[in-house]
Amino acid sequence: LNVISLAGLALGVGMLVDNSIVVIENIVRLRASGMSAANAAVKGAAQVAGAIASSTLTTICVFLPLVFTEGISRQLFTDMGLTIAYSLMASLLIALTLVPSLSSLLLGRVKQKPEGLFGKFVSGYARSLSFTLRHKAPVLIGAAVLLGVSVFGVTRMGTAFMPDTDSNQISVSLTTPDGTSTAETQAISDQVIGRIQGIEGVQTVGAMQGGDQAVTMYVLLTDGKRGTSQEISRRIVEETADMGCEITASGSGMDISAMAGSGLQIDITGDDLDTLRRIAGDIAALVEGTPGTAEISDGMDKTSPEIRITVDKEKAAAYNLTVAQVYQSIAGALQTESTATTLSADAGGMPVVVVRAEEDQLNRDGLLAFPLTGKTDEGEVSVTLGDIARVEDAEGLQSIRHSDRVRTLSVTAEIDPDHNIGLVSREVQKKLDGYTVPEGYRVTLTGENETINSTLRDLVLMVLLALVLIYAIMAAQFQSLLSPFIVMFTIPLAFTGGLLALWILGFDLSVVAMLGFLVLSGVVVNNGIVFVDSVNQLRLEGMEKRDAIVETGRRRIRPILMTALTTILGLFTTALAVGQGADLLQPMAVVIIAGLAYATLLTLFIVPALYDIFRRKELKRVELDDDRPDASDPAPQQP
Repeated sequence: LNVISLAGLALGVGMLVDNSIVVIENIVRLRASGMSAANAAVKGAAQVAGAIASSTLTTICVFLPLVFTEGISRQLFTDMGLTIAYSLMASLLIALTLVPSLSSLLLGRVKQKPEGLFGKFVSGYARSLSFTLRHKAPVLIGAAVLLGVSVFGVTRMGTAFMPDTDSNQISVSLTTPDGTSTAETQAISDQVIGRIQGIEGVQTVGAMQGGDQAVTMYVLLTDGKRGTSQEISRRIVEETADMGCEITASGSGMDISAMAGSGLQIDITGDDLDTLRRIAGDIAALVEGTPGTAEISDGMDKTSPEIRITVDKEKAAAYNLTVAQVYQSIAGALQTESTATTLSADAGGMPVVVVRAEEDQLNRDGLLAFPLTGKTDEGEVSVTLGDIARVEDAEGLQSIRHSDRVRTLSVTAEIDPDHNIGLVSREVQKKLDGYTVPEGYRVTLTGENETINSTLRDLVLMVLLALVLIYAIMAAQFQSLLSPFIVMFTIPLAFTGGLLALWILGFDLSVVAMLGFLVLSGVVVNNGIVFVDSVNQLRLEGMEKRDAIVETGRRRIRPILMTALTTILGLFTTALAVGQGADLLQPMAVVIIAGLAYATLLTLFIVPALYDIFRRKELKRVELDDDRPDASDPAPQQP
């Protein structure tokens, strides 16, 4: 039981009653027409059994592509998929068994009530639907324009792995400069704690020292704090900026975001370290000029001084010396200790170590005059290191990182709180595309943005595969390839509503929001399935096509609105981010609510209009009777 599985329950609460609503509404309608309670229960459930079974399967099957994914996507969403699948299967079983049984026993005589306010609403909808069927072009063009606007909004929208979540705890890290004693670090820590306790909303501060120069603090916030934990974290950093030490604060309440890494990372791969350093410096300058970046590092901040000896191979060859021979001679001279012999004693051997006198030890000043023995045609000659090599001071990496067995240097940067990782990464990528990389070297933008894009690509592929499965299920239900195609038009309508809501409300396109689109693709077709199935049944009973569409609108508008409202209201508190940790799932709830509301509204007009356009042929009922031979069949021969 975790936040993700609870999100599945929150979503399932509104969807659990959808099947029962469709069944009980149809039973009540038949009962009101004069049918007996038992017959109304049986026939009412039978009429919609195929439709609600298909709608349930379409919602469940959107999670089936999880089987074919790996990594973070599968880890995050499997629990939610299983929770929704199990709960919806149980709701389908109850809707087709328990609900009809209870209806036959408890549903008494149903009287036809006079039309009230809702009846006037239905009559107005029927007139609007008739108008739409006569003037389809403006409605379809308007829906297409809104879809285009929502797609444009995506290009302006930032991306994120997980939305920022509020928490009642903040983690603060303090690092003092090198050389600071333990007592001094503790004194600075006490001052920082005093300043943190003076900030409004802070309840308790605890500290733990992790070394001579490192202290970790845990800040507990009051329940009625003003502002989010992220805002208080930024204030902590501002209040302690003059303490002469490095202080960082994190107010995120979820550890899931740590799976994506943090900030920008640009990997530079190649063979020569000097060239890697030069490229890293250029890339760091480009990143520094990009708004939204902070704490930029060119990968050279953790270096140590070194003495670099570059041997001139041509000069060394004149004395029959190789680079390896020069290296061995210098390495041997740098050793200050050597084992001369081992003395045997009763307790065991004791090595005798000879230490070279300090004046005889090789140092930086004596490197150029270091003697080497070479050979010429005249015999052995003495040559100094300065005659065949160049000695210089430089900064070297403490360690050399390899990626795919190639040397790699990374330029890193953090993203300030007022900017989005996705938008900043796009600007950095544009600058990288304009940078000329030397041949044999490669510059790649990785880090958090790479994880986000990879996970979003997985979710897009999951949505596409889910659409294929949804279409297959509906084709089996309708026994037609055209009717499912009509219902599938509700999915772009749902995506339009979800994208517009994210854009208008200022949410980023995160993995959680994409999960909302995945769920939405399975939920939003449910009303379309019921609508098209009802139109087909009326046409098979002999009703004219447009009359069947309008009559279906009259009959099905109540259950369509009720099923949409139950799902919307079930997620309403999640959309408002009520409670601890609810803001993690807020984008998903916003997408589903806005997408389902917009799609439900237009499903009542767009699906009928498309049905009228594509289903021009008259439907015919196929009667099968195996007991009586067809008149065209030849009579059987008598033996």
